[in-house]
Amino acid sequence: MPMIRWSPRREMESFARDPFFRSFFDTFDVAEDGLDRPWYPRLDLVEEKDKLVAHVELPGVDPKAVQIHLQGDVLTVEGERKEERESQDAKLLKRETCYGSFTRTVHLPYRVQADKVKARYKDGVMTIELPKAEEFVGRQIPVEITK
Repeated sequence: MPMIRWSPRREMESFARDPFFRSFFDTFDVAEDGLDRPWYPRLDLVEEKDKLVAHVELPGVDPKAVQIHLQGDVLTVEGERKEERESQDAKLLKRETCYGSFTRTVHLPYRVQADKVKARYKDGVMTIELPKAEEFVGRQIPVEITK
């Protein structure tokens, strides 16, 4: 019989599939002070030949309320997703969407040209293009052939 390595992460994921534990942990959706727990949008960082591209999932966030900071090799994205109540008479039965302020910080593997950084927002995803600094792009060096 082969040995299976124990993984605490896999063990915890099994709790998420169990209806009893899922309902138990759902009671902690709101912190004791009544405020929503913090949330962090998902962020993917992709390296291309001459740039880094960050994709930040921000559904329901007004792009005008998002600030992007670049200091050295640290990229920070800050913003807030505001809760919109449909009716004062409505009773919230379950909440899986997180609201409130967020801050995501990522250390970049390369220095970038801060003056050429571009950001665009489409379909709930903020795409940030970070051109690499010249010394990290590299270049092809032609070989001179002499006779």
